[in-house]
Amino acid sequence: MKLGVDRVPEARKQRIQSLTYWGLQPTLTVLALMLPLLGAEALAYQVFWFSFIGLLTLLEILIPARPHWQESLNDKLLVLGLVWIASTAGDLFEAAFDESLFVWLASLRDQFALDIWPSDWPILAQVMLIFVSYEFVNYWYHRGAHQWNWLWKTSGHGTHHAFKHLTAINTMANHPLEALFLMLPRMLVGFLLGGEEVGMAVGSLFAVTVFMAHCNLELNSKVIGWLFTTNRYHIHHHSMVREESNTNYGCACILWDRVFGTFSDADTKEAGIGKTQPTYAELFLMPFEEPRSSQVAPLTQPARVASNDYD
Repeated sequence: MKLGVDRVPEARKQRIQSLTYWGLQPTLTVLALMLPLLGAEALAYQVFWFSFIGLLTLLEILIPARPHWQESLNDKLLVLGLVWIASTAGDLFEAAFDESLFVWLASLRDQFALDIWPSDWPILAQVMLIFVSYEFVNYWYHRGAHQWNWLWKTSGHGTHHAFKHLTAINTMANHPLEALFLMLPRMLVGFLLGGEEVGMAVGSLFAVTVFMAHCNLELNSKVIGWLFTTNRYHIHHHSMVREESNTNYGCACILWDRVFGTFSDADTKEAGIGKTQPTYAELFLMPFEEPRSSQVAPLTQPARVASNDYD
């Protein structure tokens, strides 16, 4: 997908690359945090989400960190197809739970007076509290999926790791079954704390961070990377070397990796679960049958690949 990129002067590309490297993630993060302060409505959040995803996609075409990771239009459409299926599954599960499990959890919270949400705190403090709390739950689910074979298979988490080339749209390229497990933070944290009133604001911050964590751009990790996950850290988690993949479990908040000793700041040679990317039929069957080439799943033979150089 060239889209006239070759006609952009090299000097202009370099300026865009410099601005992207130093300013893109901090700027989008600040904008995401400003939305609740401005009292944004649902439409404003949706416009923001689609705008920054479009911006990331354009920048990946213009100044990719790894040019060989650029995908054809057909490949992008296939990934988007998987994203649509996974998103639809998530919507169906959520709709079912809204009328059953979430209602039951809310009644238990009210019955035992467990709603301890600090609604008198400043709005940004509330957003950050639920952000790190959600990511605490997600960290342990994610770590468990890489340690226990039954959870790796049941959740279909390997589907998300199977792609050899990562871009922003890979963020939501999950197995449909994993939508159930990705609801755990909302079920547990929402049940114990409450705080649903800042849910959209937290979702905006989370979306910015996880989409940037998968994007094929060169970004700075020096300061913002102390709390928020950057793509340098998350791409390392997508390494096809199992020892490297078993690090940096925080999808949006890298803090818990620093606390629990799973943080790694290193270059990544190759992504995926093996030397070849599974077919889409194999991706959907991963909860039932692991591809033969898989070297990242628990209980498989670790890949023996040098990973000390950056592509």
